Amino acid sequence: MLSQMWHELWLLIFVVLTLIGIFTGEGLLIGFSVMGLLVVGTARLWNKVSLEDVTYQREFSQRRVFIGETATLSITLTNRKPLPLGRVRIEDELPACMSLDGGDVVGSPNPEGQTLRHSTSMSWYERVRWTYQFQCNRRGFFRVGPSNLRSGDLLGFFSSESEQLDRDYVLVYPRIVSLPEIGMPAARPLGETRGGIRIYEDMSRPMGLRDYQVGDPLKTVDWKNTARMQELQVRTYEPSSSMTVVLAVAVDTMAHTWEGYSAIHLERIITAAASLAVYASERQYNLGLFSNGTPVLADRPMKIAPSQSPEQLTIILEALASIRPLPMGSISGQLAQQWRRFPLGATVVVILSLLTDDLPQIIEDMRTHGYKLVVVYVGDDDCPPMPEGIILHEIGNSFEGMEFAEQRHSRRFAAMTTDGDVP
Repeated sequence: MLSQMWHELWLLIFVVLTLIGIFTGEGLLIGFSVMGLLVVGTARLWNKVSLEDVTYQREFSQRRVFIGETATLSITLTNRKPLPLGRVRIEDELPACMSLDGGDVVGSPNPEGQTLRHSTSMSWYERVRWTYQFQCNRRGFFRVGPSNLRSGDLLGFFSSESEQLDRDYVLVYPRIVSLPEIGMPAARPLGETRGGIRIYEDMSRPMGLRDYQVGDPLKTVDWKNTARMQELQVRTYEPSSSMTVVLAVAVDTMAHTWEGYSAIHLERIITAAASLAVYASERQYNLGLFSNGTPVLADRPMKIAPSQSPEQLTIILEALASIRPLPMGSISGQLAQQWRRFPLGATVVVILSLLTDDLPQIIEDMRTHGYKLVVVYVGDDDCPPMPEGIILHEIGNSFEGMEFAEQRHSRRFAAMTTDGDVP
């Protein structure tokens, strides 16, 4: 800013010197001042148009990645005018969890971000491209940008800035581990796998037609065949034969909201839920999700209806990746309001690290109404007693062992890097 003021002052000085030369009749002074005005004026005009028709573009090989997965970020800077640029400096905001291979990355005022810097010169109609390999070490929904471009005239007298408000995003899926790794049996972790109950019809499996009977819902009436046969006909469906699993993900990690949250316990919950979602999807179960957490781009608890569609696992993993750390109401209160809307005969897997006093009674009510209950407890302490007939998996110790192994590996790698002996 100070240098810019000095350059503006030089322009004023040349104007004053020109006027003095005119009034005194000094031709040499007039010539010198006019040359100075031409140089400074040209530099000023050059600076004014330096960032016009200059575009900055990011391109990700994939915007959805898993933790530790390598992807590619390509950055393209294009000068679309017949005017060269002596220097272009770019600063782009990246999430702190993203590590780039070979990028000039420095700290950012944003504690959750970092700044990627570029500096180059450009001729007319030139395009410059940088390509980086990157990895993310934390799940979540992360925004990339905005970027700031800075350039000026060839002599460096003036400079101008332009903020590119276009933003990209990267979604990092939760960590997926095998069930034995987190302390759950690989065989029948949800108990018996007999699917559904006979009185629950699968609307995706039509079986035939029959005459209408009192009490049949109108949505099952086949109006086309009714008109043809002049008698009310209803569609019939085969009974449900596949197992339905609803993951009830409790993001409560502290007894009171004002206490904040436990990042360690929250990641245990999300990892366990994502791993169970993959397990259920591989066995082609009807899979659904319910949580008292909210996604980043919404302001209400998550509810994803059970489905066997090929996209269901991706939808659930995206929801778990973007879940916020603080709950919208307790899981016991949310379950008390919503469990009657779960498909009849479903297996409800409650994943939590904190068990409130009223939750066991809600779980018992669900069990007595025909639901199968599985509780996955990831807390450090022993889980309080559960009602009879509830399948309980206490896997906090397994997570603690995994976390200790990861910390030891990180410390060892950091020490080897410091010593210059990187494998």
